[in-house]
Amino acid sequence: MWVRRSIAIVSAVVALGVMTGCSSSSSDEAATSAETSAETSAETTDSSQMLPPVIVEPGQTEATATVGDFIDIVVEEVVGTTIDTANTDIVEIFQAREEGGAVFNPGAKALAPGVATITVTTPDNSSYDLVVTVTE
Repeated sequence: MWVRRSIAIVSAVVALGVMTGCSSSSSDEAATSAETSAETSAETTDSSQMLPPVIVEPGQTEATATVGDFIDIVVEEVVGTTIDTANTDIVEIFQAREEGGAVFNPGAKALAPGVATITVTTPDNSSYDLVVTVTE
């Protein structure tokens, strides 16, 4: 939808320039320039969109992610919960934290294809394993 709106805006600006005589190029060159600008804008927009994280619910023991995905591990008690992994080449982990008045769940970023086990330890020292399969 945003791409269509951008193309419409670019087309309107080019048409206005051609109608008022502000452009020294021919209308064919102006149209080609507008198409190139719209294509470049669409490519930039598509590649810069952030995907939502993989949400892991409390008690969930398996998850699948794609390289580059973030994994949000939802826990009942954020403060005092820790996570760990021996597979740091597959996932990069982030501890639960409180920052600027906001509380963040523990999580991870999928770095490479493979299988990683993340151990989640709750404030009462009980723990469970989360097996994360990372694909390309």
